[in-house]
Amino acid sequence: MADGEELDMYGGRLAAMAARYANLGETLGDTELVKKLLDTVPDRLFPVVAGIEQFHDVTMMAFDEALGRLRAFDERVRRRGQDGGERGGDQLLLTMAQWRARERRQGVAHDDDDGRSVASGNGGNQRGRCYKCGERGHFKRDCP
Repeated sequence: MADGEELDMYGGRLAAMAARYANLGETLGDTELVKKLLDTVPDRLFPVVAGIEQFHDVTMMAFDEALGRLRAFDERVRRRGQDGGERGGDQLLLTMAQWRARERRQGVAHDDDDGRSVASGNGGNQRGRCYKCGERGHFKRDCP
C-alpha cells in the first residue's frame, strides 16, 4: 500500500487482483487476501493489525471484515487528529506559573503548596489586612 493511498482504494486493488487470478484459472481466497492486506498496511494501522492477529482467527476471517476493521480504526484515528484529541498537535501547554496566573485572572480557588485553600478573586481579605490585629501587610495566619 502506498503512503498516500486510501484504504478503500487499496482494498479495491486487492479485490481486482483476486479477480485477475480467477481469470487466469487460479483462486485467491479470503485467507490469502486478508494476509496480504494485513502485511502491507502502513505503520499508522499497525496497532489494529496486531489486535486482529492476536484476537481473531485470520484464516477464517472474510476479506470484507478485515477491511472494515481497518477502515473503522483509520477513520477513528483521522477523526481524533482533526478534533485535536489527546494527541492533537494544537494543544495548549502551560507551565505551573502560567496556569496559576490564569486561575487568578479567572477567580478560581486552588490548593496552595502547603494544603491551604487560597481563594482568588473578589472575596475575603482584598487589602491584605489581618483579621486578628487589624494591621495591613499580613494575614491572620502570619500574625505575630
